[in-house]
Amino acid sequence: MCGIVGCFSREGCYEKLLTVLQKLEYRGYDSAGVALVAGGALAVRKKKGAVANLCGAPLAGAAGIGHTRWATHGKPSDENAHPHVAGKFALVHNGILENFAVLKEELTKNGEAFSSETDSEVIVKLIARAYKGDFFAAVAAACSRLEGSYAIAVLCEDFPEEIVCAKNKSPLLAGAGRGAAFVCSDIPALEGEVRYVCPVEDGEFVHIRGEEICFCTAGGACLPKVFCRLAEKERAPVGASGSRMEAEIGQIPHGLEKTLGWLRACDFAPAARALRGAGRIFTVACGTAHHAALAFGALLSREARIPVFCEAASEFRYGDPLIGAGDVLVAVSQSGETADTLEAARLAKARGAYLIAVTNVEQSTLARLADFPLRTLAGAEIAVAATKSYNCQLLCLYFLAAQTVFYKKAAFPAWFSALGRAAEACERAFSCFSEVFSLAKRLQTARAMSFIGRGTDRFTAAEGALKVREIAYVFAESCPAGELKHGTLALVEEGFPVLAVATDRATVQKTANSLAEAKARGAFTCLFSPYKEYAGAADFFCPLPALPAPLMPLVSVVPLQAFACRLCLLRGFDPDRPRNLAKSVTVE
Repeated sequence: MCGIVGCFSREGCYEKLLTVLQKLEYRGYDSAGVALVAGGALAVRKKKGAVANLCGAPLAGAAGIGHTRWATHGKPSDENAHPHVAGKFALVHNGILENFAVLKEELTKNGEAFSSETDSEVIVKLIARAYKGDFFAAVAAACSRLEGSYAIAVLCEDFPEEIVCAKNKSPLLAGAGRGAAFVCSDIPALEGEVRYVCPVEDGEFVHIRGEEICFCTAGGACLPKVFCRLAEKERAPVGASGSRMEAEIGQIPHGLEKTLGWLRACDFAPAARALRGAGRIFTVACGTAHHAALAFGALLSREARIPVFCEAASEFRYGDPLIGAGDVLVAVSQSGETADTLEAARLAKARGAYLIAVTNVEQSTLARLADFPLRTLAGAEIAVAATKSYNCQLLCLYFLAAQTVFYKKAAFPAWFSALGRAAEACERAFSCFSEVFSLAKRLQTARAMSFIGRGTDRFTAAEGALKVREIAYVFAESCPAGELKHGTLALVEEGFPVLAVATDRATVQKTANSLAEAKARGAFTCLFSPYKEYAGAADFFCPLPALPAPLMPLVSVVPLQAFACRLCLLRGFDPDRPRNLAKSVTVE
């Protein structure tokens, strides 16, 4: 989940590195560092904490590397911060080495001393020991010993205008701009810096010599590559409190409108035919995206009468799934670089399954791997906690489900036309924020809370609980409303918050009954529903704009996102940078 960057620029290399690192910081902010080479010597600056800690007199040099860290091996500290140095070399690394303990023991026996707890320091020591005057060959030799995931960028004192990079199962791309050459772990981080980008595939190396970017095999043979023009993307402004998350919630209607416009122009025939004729349909995703996939699976099963198996991506391949030729896998990932989701997708492809991908980054690894990539046009999402990308994922998946129904039954489902009203409904949901903010104030000191719902509302409840956990640091669980009495009710005591989502006329009374059971035991009950006649069923009621019940997860999640954000702010935390988490989870 770390962010890495390498840059060659005769003018302002240090400043360019810091600019990109600031855009990469959502990938990890435990520590940050840079290294440049000039005058035959390496200059390194690294600190625990934010990229801002690196500000100071610019380091000299035309070639440099930078890193922002999300800790895996070793606590956040100055010593564990990247770049790591050995001999004439400095290195930054994203990923996890699975054989680092064996390599470290070998190096220690050969007299190497380590100054950090990281697996990354092993790599730079291997490079230094392999060096015989050929920079590229030393990096290639070291990489031949590595097992696991890595994207690395390396400097050498003897080659002040060169950077050597390598990739395996961790995102990396090269970018070309005016008078500058870059490598980076993230496409959005290069916006404004380069005009053209080209992804690096597993097993490939990138050798930057001045402004020249050369893709190579491990043996040094050049690989032909085509660079694509990088489109300008919208970057969310900050919200009233200075947070990205607030602003990104505010961008939900715009993201839905843009995504819907793209979907209407898309030819769904290949994907819909594959789904219609599939022997089995699976979904894989992680975190917030998993909740979107669950909602899709339930909707497609009901509307098309097709069974859908929804699995957390981190569990999918370890259960030896029954997936093969004739089956379909729908993989959902905001970044398109989520390691567990990518591994699940690779397994499915290797077994002959048809891969549909939903991602917010057009040239991401998942999008390139897919037989049918579906784009969400949410715009850049910087806050770690997903908001607008979730709504846009739901829209894409609902559109996909509707197209499948059409190809199966020769008619769209009744709710299909209402997708055009989703953006407006989400905007109307903003009107309830004042009540939601009052609720956050009321629950500011709560130590725990439960979210409940029935049908697809249970997935919205799960997403609401996740948001509270990840940014407000309050223990929040979710369960189907009917399951409350089968265990969770034991937690209820005087004042314990129980928040219910009820958007389906067929089950709203049942959910109200569950709230009554909790209230009878002293719970503080909350109800999010479009059915105002049930306002008296809870201590707090949030009226929701109405869409057909199957589409309500698009809308009902919005006040829960706002609630979690305000609760976070009231508790004195930064919603954009939740502790221990990062935006793009590129390690398993």
